[in-house]
Amino acid sequence: MNRLNFFRVFAACLTSCFVFVHAQDYPSKTVKLVLPFPTGGTFFVGQLLAEGLTEALGQPVVVENKPGGGGRVGMEYVAHSAPDGYTLFVTSPTLTISPIINKNLKFDPLKDLIPISMVASIPNVMVINPHVNANNFQEFIQLAKSAPGKLTYGTGGAGASNNFATEQFLAVAKIKILPIPYQSASHAVTNLVGGQIDMVIGGVPTSAPLVNGKQLRALAVLTTQRTPLLPDIPTVVELGMPELVTDTWYGLMAPKGVSPQIIERLNREITKIMKTNETKVRLEKQGVTPLWSTTAEFAEFIKNDYEKWSKLAATNHMKFD
Repeated sequence: MNRLNFFRVFAACLTSCFVFVHAQDYPSKTVKLVLPFPTGGTFFVGQLLAEGLTEALGQPVVVENKPGGGGRVGMEYVAHSAPDGYTLFVTSPTLTISPIINKNLKFDPLKDLIPISMVASIPNVMVINPHVNANNFQEFIQLAKSAPGKLTYGTGGAGASNNFATEQFLAVAKIKILPIPYQSASHAVTNLVGGQIDMVIGGVPTSAPLVNGKQLRALAVLTTQRTPLLPDIPTVVELGMPELVTDTWYGLMAPKGVSPQIIERLNREITKIMKTNETKVRLEKQGVTPLWSTTAEFAEFIKNDYEKWSKLAATNHMKFD
């Protein structure tokens, strides 16, 4: 072995040893969980993860809000963070939708962030203002067909996950309803209650109390099974449109380059947290389903989700200006 090759091998060995020792000591300081949205399901899931990981890792795990740009500000911040495992990202469908709606991102969400584990999902429900002249799912479709472009639906902004979920519904039902963007899905629901718009697809935990209080009318849950929070509302599968099954999923990501040992440790701890009966009960009270996965399973899920929404955006000629 010549001298140059010797030093290359020696340097590689030193690097490997450093990474191994770093992973063995992890974590030795506070870990940050970056949230792209300071309210709603992302915040709830982030808080639960922070509490569970603080106990599991023996170091403080704190939530840090980085809102803006439909979740892109938080994603970019983590993507450009040091790959040491101390800055993590609580993600949602924003991860797979962002590269579809914005071709000029300064980072690639699907390459610059790596999956750790799925953690939870929230079922979606289609709700309308009670003044809309439709008592059920089929009547709403017929109403929309009788007056193309007259009805409106609210979104959490152009390209938000509920924007895509609603466009999927419009494509399958072959109807035209006009989108009205808001700062968030919660703002859209508030305006739906006020009668400014006609329909919203959003999370069951937000809408269920309003449905039960007769402020909104639920037409369908976008799930395979009925939800305990709205047991009388049929699923889209029951209604003959299984293609509409869509929930809001959450997972944990890290910057590209974090050591596999750290990723494996985090995956292992998250699996333990999400499998506990305490977590299950706490989440299900809020209408949230606990999830866990291997990193490979999560990576495959992300790939499929991106392909699904890319196809929809092209088919429906969706605009994101």
